Amino acid sequence: MRKGLLGLLGLIVLGVIVGLDIRVTTNEQDEQIELDLQLEEEELGMVFLDLPNGESTYLELPDGETILIGTGAKDSSEELFTRLNKLNVSHINTIILPRFEKEYSGNVEKMVTQFQTDQLIVPNQGLSQAITQYQYLGIDIVGWEEEEDYDISEFLQIKTLSNHSSLMPMLSFIITVHNKHRFFFSSEANEQLERNWLEKGLSPVTLLKVAEFGTDEGTTQRFLKEIDPQVAILFSKENAEISGALLERLQETWIDTYTMNQNGSVILKVNEFDYELVTVHF
Repeated sequence: MRKGLLGLLGLIVLGVIVGLDIRVTTNEQDEQIELDLQLEEEELGMVFLDLPNGESTYLELPDGETILIGTGAKDSSEELFTRLNKLNVSHINTIILPRFEKEYSGNVEKMVTQFQTDQLIVPNQGLSQAITQYQYLGIDIVGWEEEEDYDISEFLQIKTLSNHSSLMPMLSFIITVHNKHRFFFSSEANEQLERNWLEKGLSPVTLLKVAEFGTDEGTTQRFLKEIDPQVAILFSKENAEISGALLERLQETWIDTYTMNQNGSVILKVNEFDYELVTVHF
């Protein structure tokens, strides 16, 4: 119990630093933490959720619009719902599926039902697959093309990039907030593809969500130096280890690296001028 209270105290201190509204109730049998991103005007919240298996990122826009990128694997559904509930999420407007594998799409049906989702966005290459699989949910299913710009709101735009695979539908994209902060959600680790991206003028980003759970197949030294992220995020995959060589490359490039299984969920609050980052263990 003493250890748990110390952890709660640390969380409260961190919450105060970044302006999170934290409500704590505790007794001998139970400890509950609720987080409210408490966004200020024109501020965006982004939470990379520390699931044991799979990717899921929650976005809350200044106008109240909510987006979930990936739904994690089915065996992580309990952890996913716990984290969203503790963030006081009651409705998700849009789900973006960057890939169809189970680590990205395992909880689509549950999410749509529980959070009354309006729209599902998938790689256009997999649109027919998504319609066949999810049309019974009565949700608007949209396919995004490669190398297109999508205006989500006046605060947020998304640019999709080309992909390498001709068999597996994928979406890699860059989220731009306030026309300044750029968050790169890479879904494919491939050296040739990274060269193609760079040749097309890929510019530096604020944060890189590393592709494919930290495999050593891509995310090369040259790629990291060119896009020059300040922060790197690595999600967890069951029975998979993050490449030691990749971690070494990230360290050598002076990138602040956060792994879900060690650091917990990563919360960012982004305004027009800067961003604040805190990690939380649920």
